[in-house]
Amino acid sequence: MNRLIVLKLSGHLIKHREVIRETLRELRSLSRVVKFVLIPGGSVFADFVRELQRSMSFSDELAHWLAIKAMEMYGVYIMNLDESNILVDTYDLAETREAISRGKIPVLMPYRIIKALNELPHSWSVTSDSIAIYIARLLEASIVVLAKPVDGILDERGNLIRRITITDLMRLDTNIIDSHSTQLICRAKIPLVIYNMLKPYLLKLIVSKEIGDYTLILP
Repeated sequence: MNRLIVLKLSGHLIKHREVIRETLRELRSLSRVVKFVLIPGGSVFADFVRELQRSMSFSDELAHWLAIKAMEMYGVYIMNLDESNILVDTYDLAETREAISRGKIPVLMPYRIIKALNELPHSWSVTSDSIAIYIARLLEASIVVLAKPVDGILDERGNLIRRITITDLMRLDTNIIDSHSTQLICRAKIPLVIYNMLKPYLLKLIVSKEIGDYTLILP
């Protein structure tokens, strides 16, 4: 099988439907040389879980599972924007691998997998970032890519860091990825890329391993 890339689409993109469509077009073109699995972010649906938790005072454990369900709601939204019928929703690893083998791009709805294995902390330290890395490890992906509303990791002067090790990243004061992600990167030994979600053309550079305006984090 071709190289497998796990791509998490930022929930912030819910306000940018055309960018999602453009991203899907890029993925369709690039799927001739690599394979993709999409992980949806939590988007406004996870934000609503946070608001509910504050007003109703339920546990972090319940919030954790509700937030993962929220990712699936955003996944349905992404599916609705697929103009070429290349996406397919999947709910376990076998379905995901089968969809890849048929030339489809799976939108992996993570609740069933995360619930069954139950290896991640039940807290807000785990977001869709951690879940994307965790799923990538299960699928033996070659790289994880996070589409985010930032250009990447910045240094103390505000300049983009294009390449950094996870050890050096842990020394920086940054909240670009959730706090559990660094542990998962070290464990999974999978490179991580962060790119600006509004610049889907960067995906071509990332796939071809060319230098560009994104951050590559090495394990």
